[in-house]
Amino acid sequence: MFDPRRHAVRPDLADSRLADLLPEDHAVVDGALEQVSAPVVPIFAQPDARAERASEALLGERVMVFEDRDGFSWCQLQADGTVGYIPTAALSPDIAAPSHRLGALRSFVYATSDLHGTVSAALSMGSEVRVEEQDGDFSRIGPDEWVFTGHLLAADDVADDPVTVAAMFLHTPYLRGGRSSLGLDCSALVQRAFAACGRALPRDSDMQAGDALDWLDDSLGADWQEASEGAGTALQRCDLLFWDGHVGLMVDEKHLIHASADAMAVVTESMAQAVARIEAAGAGLPTLVRRPI
Repeated sequence: MFDPRRHAVRPDLADSRLADLLPEDHAVVDGALEQVSAPVVPIFAQPDARAERASEALLGERVMVFEDRDGFSWCQLQADGTVGYIPTAALSPDIAAPSHRLGALRSFVYATSDLHGTVSAALSMGSEVRVEEQDGDFSRIGPDEWVFTGHLLAADDVADDPVTVAAMFLHTPYLRGGRSSLGLDCSALVQRAFAACGRALPRDSDMQAGDALDWLDDSLGADWQEASEGAGTALQRCDLLFWDGHVGLMVDEKHLIHASADAMAVVTESMAQAVARIEAAGAGLPTLVRRPI
């Protein structure tokens, strides 16, 4: 009934918002909203820095914290519902509503409002910041923290084409559980691409394939081969092509962009080549096509 990736339920504790679905004697707690204060922070499946990296949170994103213990916060990322453990030191109870987000793939944080200042951090696309003031070409986002203004977009600014956004990540290393421009996996790539266009996707590829989303049309169903051979509706730019455990984004009717564990990077390749290689590796054929409306 509960998916530990997206429901804050443990044998000893749970999110109070789920109380009606739990036994009466199950301990529950009200969460407290906090904000990510580090550029990129792992979300671990267990409260251990050596545990599986379930996902990542970016600067400025909000999390609902249910427990702080031994240096880890058990929490739920508000952007996509991912539940896991974040190092407590990377969170702040002080919430600052973002005015901007990073539109460039990456950008540096400087100690002064010019490119000669000491660099203190590197931010990833999608990071959320609050601009306090501007000085020349730079915007101040915190004490002694300045970012090049040209790399920022207004918080409500959206891109038009997720493929164009995804292409900005070409050659970015593959990282299982990664969600930033330093490294990311297949589902994070399409999630980031559509997020930049104002459309939210869940974190993992099985959720992206299975969740009912009113802006995705499943009319092509699993009959991807018929479509690719011209016997049915042709695949087109921005279609999501799913395998069991993998997802890619169609660039056109014959090519896709995806974060490939085989290449260990984000690549563009022909669909035929990707299908043949993935099938030969034992992962089967594509199972589903979903098309943005």
